[in-house]
Amino acid sequence: MNKKPDYETVADVKVSVVIPCYNHGKFLGDAVGSVLASDFRDYEIIIVNDGSTDPFTLKVFKDFELRSPGNGKMKIIHQQNLGLSGARNSAIREARGQYILPLDADNKIRPDYLKKAVEILDSDREIGVVYAYANLFGEKKGTWVFPPFDAEKLLLENFVEACSVFRKKIWDECNGYDPSMVIGFEDWDLWICAMEKGWKFRLIEEVLFDYRVRRNSMVSGCNIPDNHRQIIRYICEKHEHTFVENLGHIISDLRERESHIQRVYAGNGWKLLMRYYKFRDRFLPEGTARRRVADLFFHLPNLLAGKIGER
Repeated sequence: MNKKPDYETVADVKVSVVIPCYNHGKFLGDAVGSVLASDFRDYEIIIVNDGSTDPFTLKVFKDFELRSPGNGKMKIIHQQNLGLSGARNSAIREARGQYILPLDADNKIRPDYLKKAVEILDSDREIGVVYAYANLFGEKKGTWVFPPFDAEKLLLENFVEACSVFRKKIWDECNGYDPSMVIGFEDWDLWICAMEKGWKFRLIEEVLFDYRVRRNSMVSGCNIPDNHRQIIRYICEKHEHTFVENLGHIISDLRERESHIQRVYAGNGWKLLMRYYKFRDRFLPEGTARRRVADLFFHLPNLLAGKIGER
């Protein structure tokens, strides 16, 4: 068996920023521009045209190729549509960097993200993944705050964003992103694998990238109940040993959450809300102009305050 390459010593550049793109040409320029504006210069950009069919997106790729022929900072890969995992894998296979930053074509990074992440990874070889807070823009605005890393919590929910800087060695040890996870959460699967391999995670408590919220994004598809159940079942079966080892904590946490929901349900606030809904449905039928006005009025404080829901 061939020995695994030591990416810590043979890397030509520090960071490879990999950007998969499927018909998102209208956003791609902003994503690439955010990397070019970085105050850390030891990077390369690998963009994957994952079988795009949109004429505008194809024109954007052609323009990139005309503007930067032979540019050592940027490489474009054209392939048939393989999905997000397949596109990222194609880019990382070609990557020369010691560290990897997956950046979706509709998102952006802040100028100091790469520098701060590299400083942490260079200072501690046991840390494999660095993640940070995000600024939400697009259809929702606000700050997306993540908790410090907790291994047991990671088994219950994916709180490490896909746009995290990690060692290429992790991708090699975990056999890349799982190409069968076409629905989504392929990053969650990779983070669990990294944790199983003993890698540490580090949170930077600063906003260092910008996450575009779109109604028809891939994440919205993950939140469809049937899709979500399918993803959870697959991850539990794939990492069965890890989940079984932590079963006590998982059950305890789920019971605590269930108790919290029951306390909320039994509270006066919940009862008052149910009375409001009954009154609304009786006197303001669904689909009427009065109902639309009432719903807008009910949600107006949240809209004005810029409050956001979960991802």
